[in-house]
Amino acid sequence: MFNFVTTCVGDYSMDYANKSFHMMSRHAGLNFKSYCITDRPHELTSNITPILPPFNVKGWWNKLFTFSPEMPEGWIVSLDVDLIILDSIKEELEYCFNNIKQIAAYTDAINWMNCKFSSSFMIFKSGSLNDIYQNFLSNYSKIENFPGGDQVWIAPQLRNILYIDEKFPNFKRSLKFDLSIKDGNYLHIPKTIESGIKIIDFHGRPKPHEVQQIPFIKENWL
Repeated sequence: MFNFVTTCVGDYSMDYANKSFHMMSRHAGLNFKSYCITDRPHELTSNITPILPPFNVKGWWNKLFTFSPEMPEGWIVSLDVDLIILDSIKEELEYCFNNIKQIAAYTDAINWMNCKFSSSFMIFKSGSLNDIYQNFLSNYSKIENFPGGDQVWIAPQLRNILYIDEKFPNFKRSLKFDLSIKDGNYLHIPKTIESGIKIIDFHGRPKPHEVQQIPFIKENWL
């Protein structure tokens, strides 16, 4: 059993959070309870328990609320709502639950600002990163425009990161940086991808709703 937590605020439609729940339901292979940090709780499917942000913060900083000791007890699996799950991640989840010392994540596709850690997918025990949360509460007014955003700010405060894709190389691929070819301002997105990829990470634009005509996106983002 684990707690699946998404964050859906700002410009993201609540369709993103609902589809994340459906994808996790198809591919987790384990029992979980679903939560969403959101300012629009009435738009969530009844299977998802809303969590109202304690105070207003910008965009990705809402993910820091997952570190709160007030979150549901047990394992937290935090997933950005613009990720697409393609296949079973049961093996990867069980490996993390059995081997995490502090937190599990995957590597950033481009080591953004020399940061290997990506906050798009995180697994940790509820309340175990309260020191980071308290630092966030005390300093948000100073860091809201922090260069590189939340993951660049979080990474130096982590002591032991289990990188999932170092154990499972096909765990995730970036649509923009791994699967597509850039030609000037045009991005050539393939119609098919190799089997075995578990998660597609969307960096910046396009977002899933903008390319949902691509077959492997259309078949899985639902």
